[in-house]
Amino acid sequence: MLASSASKRLPGRPSRRWSLVVVMLLLTLLAHLLVLHWLNEQLQSIAFFEDDDDDGRAISVSLLRPPSQQAPPPRKSSSVPTPSPVQSEAPAKPIATPAEALDKPTPGSSPSADVTAAPTASTAPEPAPAATAPASSGSSSTPTASTPLPTTEPPPASSEPPASATAEAPSSSEPALPNISALFDKANPPPPAELRFNAVGVRKDGRSLSGSGTMHWRHDGQRYSLETEITALMFTLAKNRSEGEFGSLGIAPNLYVEKRFGRSETNTHFQHQSKLISFSASTATIPSNGGEQDRGSWIWQLASLGRGDPGKFEAGLHMEMLVASARGVDAWRIKISGKEQLKLADGEVSTWRLSVIPGAQSFDKQFDLWLAPDRQWYPVRLLHEDKSGNRIELSLTKISAK
Repeated sequence: MLASSASKRLPGRPSRRWSLVVVMLLLTLLAHLLVLHWLNEQLQSIAFFEDDDDDGRAISVSLLRPPSQQAPPPRKSSSVPTPSPVQSEAPAKPIATPAEALDKPTPGSSPSADVTAAPTASTAPEPAPAATAPASSGSSSTPTASTPLPTTEPPPASSEPPASATAEAPSSSEPALPNISALFDKANPPPPAELRFNAVGVRKDGRSLSGSGTMHWRHDGQRYSLETEITALMFTLAKNRSEGEFGSLGIAPNLYVEKRFGRSETNTHFQHQSKLISFSASTATIPSNGGEQDRGSWIWQLASLGRGDPGKFEAGLHMEMLVASARGVDAWRIKISGKEQLKLADGEVSTWRLSVIPGAQSFDKQFDLWLAPDRQWYPVRLLHEDKSGNRIELSLTKISAK
């Protein structure tokens, strides 16, 4: 009896163990799937720099096409009616009332101007807004109404140049700014230090995440090195390195290395002897006149100039700085907005706020930079927005002297 009962119980124990093993495997598999799903969402949320850099570069070209396509309709409407001087006087009377309403802003004081304006309005009634302005100038020079076609054809040709001028106005109407090297006489770089920041990123779709940033600034008075890194969830969003020396114009980079999340590493070389700037991501070479910065050193160049010549920092001052990116050199427009009080982790600090608009070739849209004169002109806050609408903000938490 004992043997039979023992034999019946033995087969049951292995089956329970196997069932526990299967349950544990299923739970482990489910946990791995949840972790992979969470990592996928986090990777999508931190992909701040995966958007193309060439967004919206062909807008000005499309703006030049519609005026040329709208030019033919006035010519067709004006070429159909060819009334004689005798016949044009008859229809001029019933159309005189609407013509007077259209010509009230631009008629002359003499009654003869109404007679000459009537045939031009009757020959081209559709493009009246475009033809009324040149018609007044044409009527003053030619009192007869026997040649309406020459007076109606020039308006389309004269209206095309203003359309193209308005499309190119933003680039041509911007006033030239003085180069930053011409405004400051001395440069004094801040002492070597390691700066730590809190990083908060917000994507264009509203998703946000928090991380950290570091700036390692080292120099011996002759040469410098700068390493900047922004991380979130153990992933590196952006990392760059700038190396060079100090010259008469302040910081003079020799090499700039940049690595963004989801993209390959790029190098920018400043060849001072041959006065050229070359790029690993492009075959182009750009002449160098001295004073050009890279996307890492420009912050410390501003700090060096402010620390060396603080009297030149004034609210409302506009200036220009040439900055090399991964493929070219752009003119960045810089404005000193004024002084601001910031609350940092270790207290309140007085700062200079600068607003920076990068060039057209850059994927950056705008920078806002806060420099603290009471803290060796170190950057204590940085706000960046790219052309896709992604934003990231760095706020200083700690300064460690090196």
